[in-house]
Parts: sequence; C-alpha cells; structure tokens
Amino acid sequence: MLTPAHWIAPDGERLDVRTSHIAAVIADPARFGVTEAWLRAVYAEHGEAERFGCEGRARAAIIRYLVTAGWIRTRQTIRPVTYWSITVYDLDAETRQRLQAWVDDGLAADWLKAASELRIYFVSDDKTSIMEAAELKG
Repeated sequence: MLTPAHWIAPDGERLDVRTSHIAAVIADPARFGVTEAWLRAVYAEHGEAERFGCEGRARAAIIRYLVTAGWIRTRQTIRPVTYWSITVYDLDAETRQRLQAWVDDGLAADWLKAASELRIYFVSDDKTSIMEAAELKG
C-alpha cells in the first residue's frame, strides 16, 4: 500500500498522488509545465528509456527540475519510523506560506498531527531540516 503523498503546485493547489510522484507527472505533463517528449528525453539521457516511468535516476532528475521550478513534493513514510518527507527548493516566504496551507489542511482533515515529524529536504543546498508540523502551522 502506498502512503499519502502530494504535489503542491507553485500556485498553491494540492494534488493528491495516487501512485507515485513520477506517475502523476507522466499522466499530466502539461500541468507540470513539461511535455511527454521532454520526459522521455530525460529518461533516455539517464539510460532508462526502456523503463519510462521507473523510479530511477531520471525520476530523481525530473523531481529536482520540478522542485527547482517551484513545485513541492510530499510523501508520508511509515518504515522504519513515521514522518513526512517534503522536498522544496528553499524555504522562502512563498514556499513557507504554501507549506503552512498544507499543514493547516492536514490538521483540519486529520491526516496530519501537530506533532507529526516533517523532514524537509532543501534542493538549493542539499540539506535536510527536521521539525514538527506545529512549527509551520499558519
């Protein structure tokens, strides 16, 4: 069973990820500002053309590209411990505001608790920060 996951768009819309983040991008590339041809070219560049959609090096490059363009990636991880993995470019004021809205929505819907651990990976400087959801509450 896959754990809850989302893409948060640059405009703040939260998209539920039903399977994998890369599958969501492949299903609607225009929503992410890319094309299927570009996605296929990235897979080919990483030697994964025959495995289009796989969770390999191309996937990592595509997610990094999207996050750099302003998308936020979230996924709840439950093993070996439970936490939310969040990938952002940087935690500037706009990104913080979008994460606050995500936290507020999660608290209201009860899929997130105030004490939920958030592990935020910053693409900009390749570092991770750990905090509780309550620290980002709006």
